[in-house]
Amino acid sequence: MQAASEMAPDPMRRHECSRRLLRAVDIMNKGLVKLCGLALVAMVLSVTLGILVRFVFSHMDLHIRASWTEEVSRYLMIWSVFVGGAVAARSGKLIGVEALVTYLPAVLGRSLKYIAHALSLGFYGVLCWVGLEWIEFGESQSSPVLQMPLTYLHASMTVGGVLLIINTLALILEARINGKDIRHAAIDDELESALAGMDNTAKPEARA
Repeated sequence: MQAASEMAPDPMRRHECSRRLLRAVDIMNKGLVKLCGLALVAMVLSVTLGILVRFVFSHMDLHIRASWTEEVSRYLMIWSVFVGGAVAARSGKLIGVEALVTYLPAVLGRSLKYIAHALSLGFYGVLCWVGLEWIEFGESQSSPVLQMPLTYLHASMTVGGVLLIINTLALILEARINGKDIRHAAIDDELESALAGMDNTAKPEARA
């Protein structure tokens, strides 16, 4: 009996390992958010420079070639979409229709939400596979202006797919170990705290 109890996994230890994994994912996402912010700044600067060169400097007889700005902004936007979408998946903030799962009975709504996440994981897996094929295809091609191998652009599909899988699994894991309703995973922590504070202030008023 004692040996069997020692061999059995400790739920507290298992949950602690899961929380460490979630913290690692959140730390990774914070770095990704900063990279997306830098990419957006570079995108804005690139687009602004392209506009100035085309519509301002050209009228001032300043002949500056900046044909690369359009490619840079386009490629940064593609990477930002895949990486930013993966970060949004961590907190369940990807676009979706929540009316059905919200108004169904709790058990059916949660089951439907888990099915939706499972289907999403399947789609992300297909995205990774297609991205790998496009990476191989891009090895023989380069961008028109920068002459950059398109492998770096097509890699955004595979990287984004992997990050989407990681963050979706982290969302499901967090809901399971914390006993949260997966349907309400998209509620911000700040909003949840604010709602809890409103409930706490409403209770003394009701008593009075």
